[in-house]
Amino acid sequence: MIRNIEDEKKRINRQRHDCFSGKMSEETLMELISQVEAEEMLHAPRQLKENIFTQIGRERQAAKKRRVFAYRAKVFVAMAAAMAVLIFMPDDHVENIDRTPVEQTADEDFAKIAEQRQKDIDEHWERYLAERERGGLRGLLKDVNGKITEFGAGLYENISGK
Repeated sequence: MIRNIEDEKKRINRQRHDCFSGKMSEETLMELISQVEAEEMLHAPRQLKENIFTQIGRERQAAKKRRVFAYRAKVFVAMAAAMAVLIFMPDDHVENIDRTPVEQTADEDFAKIAEQRQKDIDEHWERYLAERERGGLRGLLKDVNGKITEFGAGLYENISGK
């Protein structure tokens, strides 16, 4: 019990003479020196430095992973946008019935070509309306699948020369 009273007095004395307030008197400083000499000081845990560096390494690794993920996401979005543009981009060259460009048929009647072009536009419009009528996500996915298939077939024909 007497020991508890002495410990309590020391605690109250420490609170009264706060070392970290920056206003230490000569008397308080001498008391602190004698207290440090009498009692053993607290030491930091042995693994503290290692734990700190390990935690910093983990945080850097996580930040690096986030940056790589963000870069991959940007690349994926750019690729998806490029594919969407390629799939849904309309043909911007005029072809006649034989699939030969108009420049090669300069001597042909342009009225027939314009009529055929209008007919193609009407067919595309009707196909678009029919696809829109199907609607929904499933219709969109089927449409994308069809466009990719058409693109692949056209690419194969161009490469093989058929």
